[in-house]
Amino acid sequence: MKKQWILWGLSLLLTLAGVAFGQVDRSGEAAALMKGLESTSRSARIDAAKRITQAGLTDGALYDRVAALLRTGYGEAVEANAVDEMAWLCKALAASGDTRHQPLLEEVATSAPSPKLQKYARESIDSFAEYQERIRVLNATTGWNAALSDTENRLVGMLGAENAELKRDAAKTIVRDSPVAEAVYDAAASALTGMLAAGSLDNLSVDTMAWLCKALGASGNSKYAPALEQVVATGNKKLAKFANAALQELQ
Repeated sequence: MKKQWILWGLSLLLTLAGVAFGQVDRSGEAAALMKGLESTSRSARIDAAKRITQAGLTDGALYDRVAALLRTGYGEAVEANAVDEMAWLCKALAASGDTRHQPLLEEVATSAPSPKLQKYARESIDSFAEYQERIRVLNATTGWNAALSDTENRLVGMLGAENAELKRDAAKTIVRDSPVAEAVYDAAASALTGMLAAGSLDNLSVDTMAWLCKALGASGNSKYAPALEQVVATGNKKLAKFANAALQELQ
């Protein structure tokens, strides 16, 4: 019960996002994703749902559309591709961070004809708090660098977050979209050395640091060699592999 009250309170804060997070206009992003959801192509709808899980948007109409698609489709989802689409819609709905959508996910978790879809619905219910943190980080504008784009500022925010998954997602974006501003690579280097100093070598931490190594390699800037050399010195074989590969890119 206590957890439900906490999540409800966070959801209420998210409804005030325009006040709490500033006035950055992300309506264009939401409109593009809405167009994807309304496509006649299943692959386009799935792609839109995937991107929604990463975007940290607070657009109520977008999540209402996700809910409508899930509500009308989950009962007939038996074939593998249909189940995959509904599973991504479950994740996208949880990405709202708004627990008002939880009853629908609970309905899917108990009534969907596919056990696999039921499983994804249950996992989505458990991820509301994680997505609330993502929304907070991706929409916080305090301390933004005017020299950076909105996307680059969000990447810096993600790299500075405590959540390793946010750091990893930022690193993946840097690898995909490089080159980016040097300040973003600086933030990636700080995230990497900070994680090294913390000394955690669980699977998520190691995977996150591996992606951060790849991000620094994508910079092509030798100033990041010392950070990568620190990674090599840990003796962790997986990390050393990615750090050495990144060092090769800097030469």
